[in-house]
Amino acid sequence: MCNQSVGLIQRVFDEAGLTTISLTLVRSITELVKPSRALYIRHPFGYTFGDLHDRQVQRAILVDCVRAAERFTEPGTIVELPYRWTKNDLREKQLLKRAH
Repeated sequence: MCNQSVGLIQRVFDEAGLTTISLTLVRSITELVKPSRALYIRHPFGYTFGDLHDRQVQRAILVDCVRAAERFTEPGTIVELPYRWTKNDLREKQLLKRAH
């Protein structure tokens, strides 16, 4: 889903009293859209929650999202998560993809 759509949907949910948070890969766009709360992570597209089968990192990111949703009170808050994509294997991963 695009950043703008997520930001608009977040606002609707927030107005209904539901707490929301988004996880973004492109901070500059998220800053323009101004969602109510967002976490920025430096991961490649398609790997927002980490590498395949890396349950430890995936769970940690999910826990960070829930905790941030509880903690952030200022609208428009964007915080960078500490996780970094350190592998240099994205080209190989793209070549392994097959059309279905």
